Amino acid sequence: MLPLEIPSAAILTSALASFLIAGTLVLAARRYTVLAMDVPGAIQKFHSRPTPRIGGIGIYLALLAASQFAPDPDTGRILATILVAGIPALFMGLLEDITRRVGVSMRLAATIASGVLACWVGGVTVTHLDIPFVDVLLHAAPVALLFTSFAVGGVANAFNIIDGFHGLASGTATLCLLALGLIASLVGDTALALTAMVVAAAVIGFWLVNFPWGRLFLGDGGAYFAGFALAWLAVLLPMRNAEVSPWASFLICAYPVIEVLYSIVRRRQRSESPGAPDRRHLHSLVATRIVQRRLPRLDPTLQNAAVSVIMWCCAAVPAVVAVFFHDRTGVLACCALACVAAYHFIYRRVART
Repeated sequence: MLPLEIPSAAILTSALASFLIAGTLVLAARRYTVLAMDVPGAIQKFHSRPTPRIGGIGIYLALLAASQFAPDPDTGRILATILVAGIPALFMGLLEDITRRVGVSMRLAATIASGVLACWVGGVTVTHLDIPFVDVLLHAAPVALLFTSFAVGGVANAFNIIDGFHGLASGTATLCLLALGLIASLVGDTALALTAMVVAAAVIGFWLVNFPWGRLFLGDGGAYFAGFALAWLAVLLPMRNAEVSPWASFLICAYPVIEVLYSIVRRRQRSESPGAPDRRHLHSLVATRIVQRRLPRLDPTLQNAAVSVIMWCCAAVPAVVAVFFHDRTGVLACCALACVAAYHFIYRRVART
């Protein structure tokens, strides 16, 4: 298991720095209202007051501070890869947070670029998925690079898709990171386990300011960067540890990934752009069809937070399955199909409520 007495400085630094920077950003926004304020009223906005949406800055700076306390070179290298390769995703997201003028395609390209950069800096690509025909293709380096980059970029964008309620994206990321860190610890990959805990600590520091009152948002920059960091660690987990199935990484990220894939199919069926905003995501329907109807007297801000509590279950269930069956590909693949079916059933049921 992970020797917590050794890396406690890195974990504590990450959490404390993130919390303090997040709090500072909230205080600064009261005086400098131009700090990328997210104003209510748009299609996917469920909050009730203008809120700064640059929380990703705090998470990035917290990881930068924590990297100075990395207890071993391997942990330092993984953190350095995240910090360097994550810059395109973070920067383009922050640019959108501030200007509101960066298109979806540009942001997707930036997250994919972060994936390419991570492969180059970290020297790792996905070389197998335990699917015979696909594994043959992944033996070709260009195919492996292309797949890994798109997978990393896709997960980063998936977290931006679910970032709509107080604590939803950050809480989901925390659950996923803790599951990933636990598996890494179980198989003896202490460096990867520690890195996952350090990233989780940075996200938790932000979460404490974001949930339940929503005083600071991740914004596109924070959602993309947190999603990228998780995606890269999910790539490393089975590639560094042969006993871990790649399907464990998929299940850890299952909720946001299924959400974005389902949204693409749903919009295509309606002849809409895959990147068009709407209020038909599962978390949006849970808000309007369940929380607002069942808890009408609850403060709107707490209604917002209640949606996240419900949706965390969608992230927790497959992540727990991944931990218990991380070395059993057949079981994990069946569970992945079951998650897709369960999502479809729940979505249809909630939509008809």
